[in-house]
Amino acid sequence: MKSKSSYDVIIIGAGPSGLTAAIYLKRAGIEPLILEANAPGGTLNKTHKIENYPGYTDKDGTTLAFRMYSQALELDVPFKTEKVINIKEKDDSYDVTTNNEVYNAKYIIISTGKTPRKLNAVNADKFEGKGVSYCAICDGALYKNKNVAIVGGGNSAMEAASYMKDIAKKIYIINRSSALRADKKEQDDVLNNENVEIIYDGKITNILGEDGKITAIEVNGQTKYDVSGVFVCIGQESNYAFYQNLKIATDDLGILVDNDMKTSSDHVYACGDAISKKLYQVVTAVSEGAIAATSIIKALKK
Repeated sequence: MKSKSSYDVIIIGAGPSGLTAAIYLKRAGIEPLILEANAPGGTLNKTHKIENYPGYTDKDGTTLAFRMYSQALELDVPFKTEKVINIKEKDDSYDVTTNNEVYNAKYIIISTGKTPRKLNAVNADKFEGKGVSYCAICDGALYKNKNVAIVGGGNSAMEAASYMKDIAKKIYIINRSSALRADKKEQDDVLNNENVEIIYDGKITNILGEDGKITAIEVNGQTKYDVSGVFVCIGQESNYAFYQNLKIATDDLGILVDNDMKTSSDHVYACGDAISKKLYQVVTAVSEGAIAATSIIKALKK
């Protein structure tokens, strides 16, 4: 039987918003526990360039993630690498079940971010991890001097192309519409390279390969392009599974919160990319983490 440990606040997710919330809580004398299934920093670890976060000029996401995590550790914030499976209300608190243990807290902060939206194409699942990737920074080095395709037309797709432009031999950007959605600066960094070609109004319909490796993609059911890898950058989706029992109000973009980052469930807050909002950026995530923590601090001190 799993044991149970109690904390003032349990923070689920160690991205920028979760780490910020932990720092604010700990500095206020409140003991939080961070539960994170993967590496601390969230999508920062998969971000090639960060050029719009005030005061940060190192640009790479991994360094910023490490600094945020290190700051939390310096405050002795408890951190466990465990996957949350379920949250269940119990009297005036919550039991949080992970793959290893059951934890209890009066307050919960959900800061789990989002997961990449899957590519809808024949054989996309078959070649996932064998040529189909959702992280250019993670897997880009495997395709040195090879042809690759990048799916998407937003900032994340341009960031992936910018990272790959000095690695890959040829980059095909497959964009479903007739125009890119990325910021002009992000586009300019990519479009001025001779080895980058944009396929407008294109959709990958089939991924071809043999011996467990990708050899080509089929676009719009007819045109073939010889590539060895496909990087998918078509947005992200929220993970609702582990908190379904709480019946938290959501919409198509994520969890609905008020100005204090409070959800529709008592003592449950949410922040970062997990919530429904207009702007998904590091700067908004850390702000929301601070607001969620401050709201809980005020409630506990009452």
